[in-house]
Amino acid sequence: MNFWKRHIGDYTRDTGHLSLLEHGVYTVLLDRIYATERPIPEGEVYRVARASSRAERAAVDAVLAEFFDLEDGEWTNARAALEIEAAQSKAGANRANGKSGGRPPK
Repeated sequence: MNFWKRHIGDYTRDTGHLSLLEHGVYTVLLDRIYATERPIPEGEVYRVARASSRAERAAVDAVLAEFFDLEDGEWTNARAALEIEAAQSKAGANRANGKSGGRPPK
């Protein structure tokens, strides 16, 4: 996906307690999931988050614990998974519509 909706009210409500570093980690991880439309492999999460210092890795761990689930060795985010599924469904419908000649004239 080249675009994802960031609902400011929802984001602020759910993340207002995060530090600046944790906000950055959360955003980078979400961007990666939306860009690739895939979960993040467990062994790559620090590299993906660009976390090298102890503090950065601690921020990654905190964000993962609160907002992500580890499933079959991959980190997923429930909201991102729903948004990606909806976007893929819409893209599929748009492709089918295009193959049938597009939208009918009004």
